[in-house]
Amino acid sequence: MVKMKSVLAGLCCAAMLVPLAACGGSSSGGTTIEFMTMQASGTPQLKALKDLTAKFEKENPDIKVKLDPGTNSNENDIKVRLAGNNAPDIWATHGWSRDRYGNFLEPLQDRSWAKKLKSIGDDVFKDSDGKFYALPVDVQVSGIMYNKTVLEKVGVDPTTLTTWDAFEQACDKIKDAGITPILLSPKDIGPDGDLADYILPGMYKDSDLKNLKSGKFDTKVYQKYTTMIKQWTDDGYFNVDYTSASLDDLARAMASDQAAFYFRANGNAQLMESFNPDVKLGMFPVPSEVGDPYFSVGEDMAFGVSKKSKNKDAALKYIDFLAEPENMKELVKTAMNDSALEGVDSALGQFQDTYDYWVNEKKTQTVPFFDRVYLPNGMYTTLSKSTDGLITGQLTPQAAADQVKTSFDSLYGQKS
Repeated sequence: MVKMKSVLAGLCCAAMLVPLAACGGSSSGGTTIEFMTMQASGTPQLKALKDLTAKFEKENPDIKVKLDPGTNSNENDIKVRLAGNNAPDIWATHGWSRDRYGNFLEPLQDRSWAKKLKSIGDDVFKDSDGKFYALPVDVQVSGIMYNKTVLEKVGVDPTTLTTWDAFEQACDKIKDAGITPILLSPKDIGPDGDLADYILPGMYKDSDLKNLKSGKFDTKVYQKYTTMIKQWTDDGYFNVDYTSASLDDLARAMASDQAAFYFRANGNAQLMESFNPDVKLGMFPVPSEVGDPYFSVGEDMAFGVSKKSKNKDAALKYIDFLAEPENMKELVKTAMNDSALEGVDSALGQFQDTYDYWVNEKKTQTVPFFDRVYLPNGMYTTLSKSTDGLITGQLTPQAAADQVKTSFDSLYGQKS
């Protein structure tokens, strides 16, 4: 990921030959800062940002904040802006503040609120020098989401699901009860991509991870994952409407106690709760073939300030405003994650009890999201598509692993 910085830097150098207007602006009426939020219109996150921005502007009448809603091409949009030397004053870093955008963002470790960053975020946000480049709202701690009612009905104790053998035995019991064990859909890259991203850390030994970082992809290691997914497909663990199911359909299935497991972030429960406020959900860590169970940890909502912003002081003032505990609380409430800063209550909702059990009491280990650390930029889409090929029968386990290797070699070469 670090090498991706050189790619973007090169693009920016080339694009500097083209005269472009700077982001933001100042006039006799004050300063306007542009904030590329990456939060879609109508989402609780964008609404919270709008409310807080109105409060900020009332307190700072000489500063206006232009909030740009997210689109389906968020990551490409910011890459184009960076390549054109026309970055917004502030942008949501979408999991990549350090490894992709570190060269373009103002370091924030000396801000007054920086010492409040929780240690659980150190491996996600900080570089080897202790620098970090975005205000983190929350830390995404993800494992396997489960429906408590379903597991109680079939007599499965989620605290015992610490190996894949135990997990598969539970899936058999759930299937025999006429309930879907695992939900997936190819209608969005998220479900299939997350399935791979969550499971893969438990397939790789330390030596295998070092090989990935040095550009060596071993299909035999990856094939442990593809073989398991193929077996799950053959065993009928996935929803029968896989090819047609929408994200709403998956949420309804969990909300109506018709499915047991979902390999996705806790924030997806908001949609489930909209269909059934009484749905009972929990989380547990992902089993590993090379060690103990783990949770994947990553940056979720985080905002950085452009190092080249002409309105840097105003942008940093806005970031400091968002970092105030009462304001951070309003943002964290929309995430169903742990807060990133000390002094700000988490908003895990109904996941709080199982989070406390696994993270606080059992001290379950955490690992960074696999694709963000060990794979070149753009690999998440390949993870999703190769998983889909396995489930639809278009790819064998070996062919799926070969497909991922081809993408890895190509993208790693580009970033080099």
